[in-house]
Amino acid sequence: MKIILFYCLLIVSVFVYTPPTAAQDKFENSSLVIVKAPNLTGDQYGQLSSAIAPDNRYSVEYICLQSGIIVLRYYHNFSAKGDVGMAIKTALRRHGKLTSLEVIYVDISRESSVQC
Repeated sequence: MKIILFYCLLIVSVFVYTPPTAAQDKFENSSLVIVKAPNLTGDQYGQLSSAIAPDNRYSVEYICLQSGIIVLRYYHNFSAKGDVGMAIKTALRRHGKLTSLEVIYVDISRESSVQC
């Protein structure tokens, strides 16, 4: 009887315990980042938005294909604007296959990473 009870408790504890995931990360800062991507195409934007959609660190706030402007909200733990700019450029180059990028504006604000 004790063995059955032990195994029942073991099974319940396995189902109750959920390891932390990336979606539960807490970020200290949030940045509004404006990027100029000349010759941005609809295909590149589609590729970029589908690649960063599952990542809870990025959200596309605004995009203008004609001017090549992308406005992103980026949740992070950086304190320097240069670090934020480099992280954004790296992500956009990797996910959207964008080559010529210019970070126009970075605003770092200290806020909770809890998102609705």
